[in-house]
This record gives sequence, structure tokens and C-alpha cells, in this order.
Amino acid sequence: MKLFYYPGACSLADHIALIEAGLAYRLVGIDREKRTEDGRDFLALNPKGYIPTIEMDDGTILTENQVILTYIAEESGKLLPEDRMLRWRTFEALAYMSS
Repeated sequence: MKLFYYPGACSLADHIALIEAGLAYRLVGIDREKRTEDGRDFLALNPKGYIPTIEMDDGTILTENQVILTYIAEESGKLLPEDRMLRWRTFEALAYMSS
């Protein structure tokens, strides 16, 4: 999985979640011209042009911080509480922080 990021931006939350989750990933920086550090056109990956964006090994793209954080938590099985209502409170907090 690749996490496309810009230093100091909201993609930092996803980077921290990936570290805590213990999932394998590679960081790929984006510059102001919307080029990836490996030379790709970021807008071809994410036409919205926003970070964070993750690209799965099969080429699937996910965007939006709240979605990516939930994906990381679900994939790892480590970052969400077992209690059903506490899970909903976690999603509630994510929605609040994202808007």
C-alpha cells in the first residue's frame, strides 16, 4: 500500500495510524505541482487532487481522511474498540475532526 502525503498536512493522521496498525506501506510525497516523488501525475490517481490518498497493491485508490483511517483500523483489527457503541463514538469523533 502507498500513502500519498504532503508534509505537515492532514495525511499525518493516516501515517500515524499505519505505524500504530503495523500495516506495510510506502510513503510517496506530493509536490505543489501535483506530481508524485516517483514522477506520476497525482491528479490521474485522485482527480480531486487532495491528500491523503492510498493506493492498494492491486491499484485500488481510496481517498478522504475519515475513510482511510477507518480502512486502516478495519484492516489491522487493532485500532477500533470491541464495544459496539464505543466504535460508533470513534466514528463520531472522526466525523467531527474531519468537518
